[in-house]
Amino acid sequence: MNQTMERLKKMEEKDYTTLARILFGLDTPTPVQQASEDEVKFFDETLNNSQRDAVKFALASREVALIHGPPGTGKTYTLIELILQLLHRKMRILVCGPSNVSVDNIVERLAPHKLPILRLGPPARLLPSVLNHSLDVLTQTSEASSIVKDVRKEMDAKQASIKKTRNGRERRVIYTDMKDLRKEYREREKQCISTLVGGSKVVLATLHGAGGYQLRNEEFDVVIIDEASQALEAQCWIPLLVAKKLVLAGDHLQLPPTVKSTPSKAKPEKDKTNSESKDTSTLETTLLSRLLTLHGPSIKRMLTTQYRMHEKIMRFPSDAMYDSALIAAPGVADRLLTTLPYPVKDTDDTREPLIFCDTQGGDFPESAASDEASGGDGKNPTKGSLLKDSKSNPSEALLVKAHVSALIAAGVHAEDIAVITPYNAQLSYLSYDLGLKEQFPGIELGSVDGFQGREKEAVVVSLVRSNEAKEAGFLAEERRLNVAMTRPKRQLCAIGDSETVGRGSEFLKKWMEHLEGEADLRYPNVADLQES
Repeated sequence: MNQTMERLKKMEEKDYTTLARILFGLDTPTPVQQASEDEVKFFDETLNNSQRDAVKFALASREVALIHGPPGTGKTYTLIELILQLLHRKMRILVCGPSNVSVDNIVERLAPHKLPILRLGPPARLLPSVLNHSLDVLTQTSEASSIVKDVRKEMDAKQASIKKTRNGRERRVIYTDMKDLRKEYREREKQCISTLVGGSKVVLATLHGAGGYQLRNEEFDVVIIDEASQALEAQCWIPLLVAKKLVLAGDHLQLPPTVKSTPSKAKPEKDKTNSESKDTSTLETTLLSRLLTLHGPSIKRMLTTQYRMHEKIMRFPSDAMYDSALIAAPGVADRLLTTLPYPVKDTDDTREPLIFCDTQGGDFPESAASDEASGGDGKNPTKGSLLKDSKSNPSEALLVKAHVSALIAAGVHAEDIAVITPYNAQLSYLSYDLGLKEQFPGIELGSVDGFQGREKEAVVVSLVRSNEAKEAGFLAEERRLNVAMTRPKRQLCAIGDSETVGRGSEFLKKWMEHLEGEADLRYPNVADLQES
């Protein structure tokens, strides 16, 4: 990243590519003359209208296209179709993502199409299912590798002959031969890699991996960056310095990349009713967000049919974050825990898609991690270190446990349930003090931030905050709540204090009002809970 930023800094304006000028805001993108339906013959006939529209838009865009993929809208399927269409047009493509998992996900989906694809990256970090497409494996199995193997064998033979001879003169001759062979081996290996990379129509790498020596002199017609809302802009520039066209895919209305930086804390206070900061100079501002601010919605297409959530779960995020544009696909709109592909009893806890346990009244107070004994212990090594200034809510944790117990008693498998919370101290309490994972093997516990991009049949969200001052803290971050409420497929159970949470922001107030009006509303009694 540093090298890329230095190169950008030293570049003069006359050296910028057309794409770079648009990314800097010096030029505006060429208006799109979109292809008609007849001009694009889709490989995947199951794509919905918004996915087809996004593919056609990305094909027709000359310099830059943004594919906005809200949760569960089939963004990866859309990208696979786009890659196949670009290949059909004889274009060469570099596909990148901020993490190995994001890149491997695309390799797995591309593999069945039997394309000449090449995955760059250390084999130890790749999923086993994509290893056959990795550069390391291909350099050992391709035709070009046979000459390299022959040189390697000759080197090994020479190495063995050194041990057998005691004559110093003969040894010197062998060492000289070894030196020449090593040089030849390096050159042959380099040539082999160059042949493989040069012959691949689709190359896939992490954003950092795109800066490796293997791609130093390679040219691509299109660079596609998946999970662009999770990538630092400085990362994105690594493959973009000489790119001609860019397609970004992601969701800027979910959490940006995690940045732990003291200077970033000193940024200007942002408007709490607006999820986007007014200050665009921080590392949290992604390239995707910046381009939308710079060039407006004309450079993007949004996927609108979602295949994850029950319609009731989807309704609030759609209205509050996505201009009411999301539509639940027919197969998922009314699915419940009772319609899982295994027997689940029809109970008050399983027949509802949206449940809100409102702990208002002060009987479920939060506690700060600093209130508890500091320092780790054998049972919970994180106590007192990672949990400093975090919040927990032991009474609310009992509610979480009660609901999970009810679901499992009704027949829902533990591995189909996730419990998430924005606070690490609450996560620690649920895991260690309450022993939730021990009691229900297979259940998944995690932070909201860590669960981005994931999904489960049932998700319990513990909001934690409940105090006399009515302070909601960083719950006010809309994108964090958007992640939390869009993880479940069949049931979302939110547990929290509507009086405290509703004061955090206008967004939280509207969510509390929505839950009170639309969810199966419950007012738990702490005495009954402690008794049970």
